[in-house]
Amino acid sequence: MINAISSLDSAGLAAEMRKASAVDKSAPAADPQQAGATFADFMSNLGTSFVDNLKTAEKTSMNGVMGKASAREVVESVMTADQTLQTAIAFRDKIVSAYLEVVKMPI
Repeated sequence: MINAISSLDSAGLAAEMRKASAVDKSAPAADPQQAGATFADFMSNLGTSFVDNLKTAEKTSMNGVMGKASAREVVESVMTADQTLQTAIAFRDKIVSAYLEVVKMPI
C-alpha cells in the first residue's frame, strides 16, 4: 500500500481523494430502519476490535520475547495497541462527560 501511495503524483492523489469522498447522487438515501446496524451493534463491534487489537499486540510481544517475531513487528503491534487504548480512554471520557451533563439537567 505504501508503494501504491508513493507512486501517485499530487494530481493523482487529489483525484483519488475526490473519488473516495464523492457521494453517489443516484443512490437512494439510506433508510435508518433498513440499515440493519444499530448503535449497540456498532459499540459491540468497536469493543471487539479494541480487544482483538490488544490481544494481537500481546501475542506479538510474546513472540518477540521468544524470538519468533522481529523488533519491527513488536513495535508496530505495541504502537497499534497504544493507539487503541488511547482511543478507548478518550471515548470513555466523552461518555462520562456526556452522562454528567445529562445528570446536571434540571427536571
